[in-house]
Amino acid sequence: MKYTLIEEKGQYALILRGESMMQYAVVSGLDRETESWDWTCCYYDFGKFSGLTKAEALFKALDYYLMRTDEKHITWARMSEIATVLKDGLIEDGEEEAYRYMVDAVELTDAEAEYLGLDMTQYRDAAGDSMAPPSTSGNYRPTNPRDAPGKNASDFV
Repeated sequence: MKYTLIEEKGQYALILRGESMMQYAVVSGLDRETESWDWTCCYYDFGKFSGLTKAEALFKALDYYLMRTDEKHITWARMSEIATVLKDGLIEDGEEEAYRYMVDAVELTDAEAEYLGLDMTQYRDAAGDSMAPPSTSGNYRPTNPRDAPGKNASDFV
């Protein structure tokens, strides 16, 4: 099968494969001489016959590849699960305080709050006038000026 090698580490390789149907795949036991592999661990189709864009397919395949090749990698699904459990625990301990904390300390965007399943009316009420809208570029937030675009550590020393 025709493929393009993107990255290889140990027994795993991340490849772009296919001719008529394009997909990103993580394979095990890639043999470059025979252009074959022992097995396919996972694959993600993209294009007009798939529900995924090329970027989404690459993200999912890369996430899986890193899970297999980097012991410190935490998958997107696991981080999402952790965030949701923490959010639920905060709310169980005190709903009003939890929303206030998420507004003041976490500074969730509307999209992030919706993703976590927060009541948007309650979240916006907790924010009131005290929450300045976060910047839409580069994850810069007013409370973290060191992340401001064009700044480096020496600007704050």
